[in-house]
Amino acid sequence: MSIKKIDIITFGCKLNQAESEFIGEKLKNINFDVSYDKKNNNSDYVLINSCTVTSEAERKIKQLIRSIKKNNSNKKVIVVGCYAHTNAEELRNIGADLILGNLEKKYIENYIEKKGIFVDKVYWNKEKERVFIPSKPYNSYSRYFLPIEEGCLEFCSYCRIIFARGNKIRSVEKEDIFNKVDEIYNKGIKEIVFTGINLSYFGYGTDYNLKKLIYDLNEKYSNKEIRFRISSLYPDFIDKNIIKVLNESPIFEKHIHLSLQHVSDNVLRNMGRKYTEKYLYNLFDMIYSINGYFSVSADLIVGFPGENKEDFQKLISFLNKYDFSRVHAFRYSSRPNTKAARMKNQIPGNIKKERMKELQKYINISTNRYLDKLKSKNTKVLIEKISGNESFGYDEYYIYHKIDKKLSDNMFYSVRINNIENTGVISYVL
Repeated sequence: MSIKKIDIITFGCKLNQAESEFIGEKLKNINFDVSYDKKNNNSDYVLINSCTVTSEAERKIKQLIRSIKKNNSNKKVIVVGCYAHTNAEELRNIGADLILGNLEKKYIENYIEKKGIFVDKVYWNKEKERVFIPSKPYNSYSRYFLPIEEGCLEFCSYCRIIFARGNKIRSVEKEDIFNKVDEIYNKGIKEIVFTGINLSYFGYGTDYNLKKLIYDLNEKYSNKEIRFRISSLYPDFIDKNIIKVLNESPIFEKHIHLSLQHVSDNVLRNMGRKYTEKYLYNLFDMIYSINGYFSVSADLIVGFPGENKEDFQKLISFLNKYDFSRVHAFRYSSRPNTKAARMKNQIPGNIKKERMKELQKYINISTNRYLDKLKSKNTKVLIEKISGNESFGYDEYYIYHKIDKKLSDNMFYSVRINNIENTGVISYVL
């Protein structure tokens, strides 16, 4: 049997990356030569695991499909995932040969030689539908993305993902999680990132939840040379006990990534978020009262419908008050069939662009303040990449370090920041 070459190109979240690895492993089992994100000219197939969070993500996917077909019209283009789930016809019209939804992509071996559209729009209602877990890190990364949850119950007014991932929560069983952590650790992998669509809902409808999982992981693995990270949480999930555990644990990052989006009550209400500006100030005060070095990163949306100058200024004021380790800011992108797309007072593109430029200025100031503060701390970096005489990796505050020394891959080193650069920090080994 001849070996066929396929390149898997992934857009979007860490859950998508984990699922791309799962897809690749299935294809290897049926005699495919799999590469990731290489855009090889000599591959027979290209599989695009797609994202529909923003119109910009969709634009890049469409551009990629057209480019592939222009260079080699005979190459089979397969599009799977969230964009495929919500806009299959559009993708077929621009040249995709096979379009699979978020259920069908998990059974890629049944579809790989077919053409056309195969999308179960409400697959999450199937009784046996479950979260699929890859056996190793995506694209040979040193960190492993462990999916433990799928689905969301929030119905935020701007979000399209619920149409692609569903409003029924599916969680991985506790025993399966611990078995997988043991398996990955025994393979020598030292960093595990828990991921899902909305991790706050992990265990929903059962007597087990994410907080209990964090406590149990800390109890079981605290004497191991391993690091855990929680990929993204809603602010209203966080409480003092969680921050204390993350702060005091030797194996969890002293870091949380918050799906924050905004701080103004007016905008939060229109977004359908369940927390307030006052809650956020109290939350951040609590976090930094426990540890002034604790690392908080966040997502922010600028230019949401109805966002006025006062609302925008509240974002700036928040960034002026608190030091963020990292902020991912996005201009609001109208998504089809969402409540926000039908709202009045849509913000013109030029104003969104201006506000984004202004916001980024204050983001840079906030993150530089944080990094400058962290200079006084000794941190522990897990080396994940070596290039020439330089080594790279993240510390327990989720800060990316460059070290001007060739170190051992997949090992922890105590370091200290020497200089701050746009791409991260330069550090030295203690």
